[in-house]
Amino acid sequence: MISPAPPMRSRRRIEHLKQLAYDCNLTNEQARTFGKLTATATWEKLLLAHGLEFDRKPEITSIDGSTVPAESPRQINLLEWVDFGQLIAVTLASAGLSVLLLSLWPRINPLNLLPPVRINIQIGASK
Repeated sequence: MISPAPPMRSRRRIEHLKQLAYDCNLTNEQARTFGKLTATATWEKLLLAHGLEFDRKPEITSIDGSTVPAESPRQINLLEWVDFGQLIAVTLASAGLSVLLLSLWPRINPLNLLPPVRINIQIGASK
């Protein structure tokens, strides 16, 4: 006995639309009348023309399991994005480094690394 084909696990939307069309006995020739076979819109038009329903708004599943519609990206609030503990740590580290560099500046100043040069010019004849 032959078992039915396993469901598609592809994440591409066009693959899901093609599979739905093939499951409903629609062919590539029928789809070609609506456009290119590689376009998602072609398969959507084919399914709509035959009165078939499909999910028109694909969703993106994030790492935490929440789903967001693909057409309308979610705006991120700055307060959600910033980790205030890390912000304070970076601010204090930057201030400490600045104080350290300013206190060491007279020693590491590249203009002070060379010894001073003295030039004596004497005019006149010596006897």
